Amino acid sequence: MKAFTVYQPYAHAIVAGVKHYETRPRRTHIRGRVAVHAGRLDEVQATKHLTNGEFWAVLEAAGGGGNLPRGAVIGTVEIVDCVPVEELVDSLDNRERLLGDYSPGRFAWVLQNPVMFKTPIPARGKQGWWNWEEPT
Repeated sequence: MKAFTVYQPYAHAIVAGVKHYETRPRRTHIRGRVAVHAGRLDEVQATKHLTNGEFWAVLEAAGGGGNLPRGAVIGTVEIVDCVPVEELVDSLDNRERLLGDYSPGRFAWVLQNPVMFKTPIPARGKQGWWNWEEPT
């Protein structure tokens, strides 16, 4: 199964069904169910570009607490489309805006049907797309 790595609290927000778009600098042609890996960086390191108030707003918007799993595949989600952010930025609510980078020239992966695993599965992530073998 294809997998991508994203930092917390964004990974939690995806598999909890709170984050409907994953924004990236490049488009993807991958469609279908993919694994969501929570990177090893902690929330503070991953969101160091945010002010303290913005950090807490993102954490609240993601629906996560301060002890989110890292270094593990935490669920799956379906990618159903990929669109330039300019096509949807005006229709986003404040929570969705907090959970992505909607700067011009970026792309939004349209996410649906998230599944959060009851128990995270430890895995070493990689940059870009990578293949994940679900344990049997």
